[in-house]
Amino acid sequence: MKNITSFLLVVYLTSTGMMGQGKAKSNIDCNTIFICIKEEDYTALFSNSFVKDTLFVSKENTTKTSTDEYTGKYFIGEFATIEFLLPSRNNKFGDHLNDIGIEFKSRKIGVLDSIKDINSKVEIEKVYIESDTEKHLWYDALKLKENKTNLEFSILEYSAEELKMLGFTDDEIKKSILPTDFNKIVYGNHKYPRKFKSIKSIELEVNEHGLNYLKQVASTSDFRINKKFIQCNDFRIYYKLKKKLAQIVLKHIEIDLTENLPKKSINISSSIKLLVSNKTAQIEFL
Repeated sequence: MKNITSFLLVVYLTSTGMMGQGKAKSNIDCNTIFICIKEEDYTALFSNSFVKDTLFVSKENTTKTSTDEYTGKYFIGEFATIEFLLPSRNNKFGDHLNDIGIEFKSRKIGVLDSIKDINSKVEIEKVYIESDTEKHLWYDALKLKENKTNLEFSILEYSAEELKMLGFTDDEIKKSILPTDFNKIVYGNHKYPRKFKSIKSIELEVNEHGLNYLKQVASTSDFRINKKFIQCNDFRIYYKLKKKLAQIVLKHIEIDLTENLPKKSINISSSIKLLVSNKTAQIEFL
């Protein structure tokens, strides 16, 4: 996982927290989109004051786990996070230019086991967070065993130990917790101070390998899929088949805002553009 949303937002607030609609409401929610980008784009991410100080809680952070160590820049929202990474020699997923990650978070402990019990094509990885003084189980991550693309889906499930550290009681840990309730427990009465609410949709251009991977993900997680999009709860992944592509391309990320904002167009870098209109905004990758 390339995501430290809860940790970063708790730190921020105390110093001053879909896969879409399938056959039924899903018990997982879109939590993070990450992408590995060029250094010049990474450097420019926080250069615009509206982007950095009005739209997003913006942080750069280094994380060390039992499987990886990485630094990223984060646009943190009320219910989701967008993460940007630099290419690295670590050779993990997320370290290669144009790697794209879509991470979901389960609402209840046990969801991943229930998926794995009926599907032999998935596996669960345990990820421990480490520091100089401690190591504890952070989360479990469910993924497809085989993936030959630069796109990775994963479903994360926080450990009971992590949830206790975030303020959950034993009874709350046993229940299914909606994102709104999760934030109430973790952040208390602290009001989210920016305008980014949640991730509404993304658009991908996919080759044949990418399309097959999307179909496997939809089948494994029981998401709704048709010729234009995959959906889980209120989150959609739009896709277009382009057979000659060497790899999958992320075209844009659409986000919901907490309130109406005037129309605005901002060139964050030569390759990244932000469009704002009313209660939505779109990050375009040019």
